[in-house]
This record gives sequence, structure tokens and C-alpha cells, in this order.
Amino acid sequence: MNRDSIDTVEKTIKLIEIMTSHTGDLTVTQIAELLDCSVSSANRFLQTLQSLGYVEKNIRTKRYELTYKTNRLSYVNLKKSQDIQNLISLANAVSQKYDVSVNINTIADGSSMCIYRVSKDYNKDLDFMTGQAAPAYCTSSGKAILSTYSADRLKEYFENTVFRSFQRRELSLAQLEDELSDIRKNGYATCDEEYVSGVFSLSFPVESRSGAVFAFTLIMPTRNRKRIFNKPVLTEILRYVSSYDSMLSDV
Repeated sequence: MNRDSIDTVEKTIKLIEIMTSHTGDLTVTQIAELLDCSVSSANRFLQTLQSLGYVEKNIRTKRYELTYKTNRLSYVNLKKSQDIQNLISLANAVSQKYDVSVNINTIADGSSMCIYRVSKDYNKDLDFMTGQAAPAYCTSSGKAILSTYSADRLKEYFENTVFRSFQRRELSLAQLEDELSDIRKNGYATCDEEYVSGVFSLSFPVESRSGAVFAFTLIMPTRNRKRIFNKPVLTEILRYVSSYDSMLSDV
């Protein structure tokens, strides 16, 4: 594959990422500016994606947006992994047993991204949908995964991350490193109103057979944290998560 072909593939993928990260539709000119290319090139990329059914043009506004066909890529990716399917079964079982919302998360581009969610509508929790992401350093799911990183990988993450506080007034690397050390010892991470006021979450790092690490996350209103965050329940959930391949029928 020559350089021009590689550049075309890179630009096309970047175009999908741009349209994913922007709410609403975009004009060709806006896309060209964001892609740092000519309008004619942007139009060519859009026409390719449109012909494949991943992009559509609003006839009235002349703007472009992604179609729901992109959702199928995520569905197929989840469906083909038996590890993920087992985690999804466990998420549904744990959600029903403990009456909490449960997310399965991964890290993408330094952020914790939800790849599956079992929601309890009456819980005041994070209204996350599949594909949405939040900074890894101030979410329990992100910290659970970060705690499994090697020293070199963690250093690279720190060097490429711009830290800012949300509900916390201050956030330091030393504080985060201490938290990660505790997570490694305890086997779980917590987030008590660090990212969103009124929300408590509890995450367990889970490694798949292929070596990928996910976070199995319980989410609830802060006022309900004592119902879940106690030794007997923690011990039980840790047991389920650590052996999720064979424990589904016991939940």
C-alpha cells in the first residue's frame, strides 16, 4: 500500500472520529477544517462513506452526519467475544440482584468508555450510553483499569494526560498514584462524587483470556452506597467477578 492510500485510510478514519465526537451534523467546510484538508478531499471522503451507508446528507441543511449503521460495528465487536458476553450476563445478573446500574468499561484514548450498560431508570446515576467516555483518572472504572498498567505504561498515560478537577477542588498525581496502589491491594476502585455530584461507583478490573482489561462497574446514588459498599457484599461481588466464566449460574 502506497503512502497516498495510507493517508486516505487515516483521513477517513479520522473523519469518522470527528463526526463521532461532535454533536450535531457538520458542513463539508467544517469537516475540511477539522481534517486539515481541502474541501474537495473532504467531499471525496464523505462520498465514500455515504456510498457505504455510514454517512448521510441532510437534503435540507446540506450537512452530514453518521448513520446508525456505525452502531452495528460495536454490536458485532461485542457479540464475537465470549468474554464480553459472559460479562454482559454477569452485569444483568448483578444489576438484578443488587438493584444497581452496571457498566462494562474499557479505556480508549486515555478515557474510560462505556461499551455496555444495564440501567436502573429510578437510580440517580450517570446517564451514560454505549460509546460515551469520561476521564479515566476521576472515574472508578478508569482507575480500576489504570491500576493494572505497568509502570512504563502508567508513566506514558500520565505524560499524555491533562488533568483537571471536577467535583474535587484539587487533584494531584501523587494522590492518584496512592489511590492506584490501594486499588491493587483491595481489588476494586471507588469514585465518590469525583466526576458527578451525587453519584457513587464501584469498579472491579477484569482481565479477559486475550489479556484485555475491562472494568465491571456498579453505579448508584451516593445515599445508597452503604447498601453495596460493605464487606459481605464486596467479598461476594469480588468472587463473582474474579471467576465470572464459571460463576454466572450462582448469582
